[in-house]
Amino acid sequence: MIQRVKQVAAALTAQVSDRDWKFVRKHLNEDGERLFTAMNLPDKRHVLNVAYTAMKLAACVDDVNKLLLIRCALLHDAGKQQGDVSTWDKIAAVLAYNIAPRWARQWARYGRGTKIANLRHAFHIYFHHAARSAEMLRALGLEAEAAIVARHHDAPQPGEPIELTLLRQADDLH
Repeated sequence: MIQRVKQVAAALTAQVSDRDWKFVRKHLNEDGERLFTAMNLPDKRHVLNVAYTAMKLAACVDDVNKLLLIRCALLHDAGKQQGDVSTWDKIAAVLAYNIAPRWARQWARYGRGTKIANLRHAFHIYFHHAARSAEMLRALGLEAEAAIVARHHDAPQPGEPIELTLLRQADDLH
């Protein structure tokens, strides 16, 4: 629960510095940068934190494609687009999932409109953002990134790419 409180505080105080933007521009092409830019501010901060942590984790591992890992980290939540879900609705979805995961999945519905519809949409995005992010990456021809991002919330499986393992670890820390 303490981790969730920290995440709420981070979302409400999120900022992206000039140093962060340089990091993004160094590792993403124009299309990738557009996806990054389309995320809301708390998600931009989150994916940056995940990318920086993934780099640290990768420093201790052989045979990791660090550029692929960083691109995946920076774009793993691209399916959470600015204006699609409010920060408060996202917080509600995360808390509901932690309290009643089965109910939260059943209550999720795609589509915005009323306050209730927007909240249900937030639940939908929470559960489906990995697939949505992967679709966006595939549309840009980023197949290797899409394959990893699509699975970043799935249970670990034997023989997975090390980049997926490190992305999950970094994401779990933020």
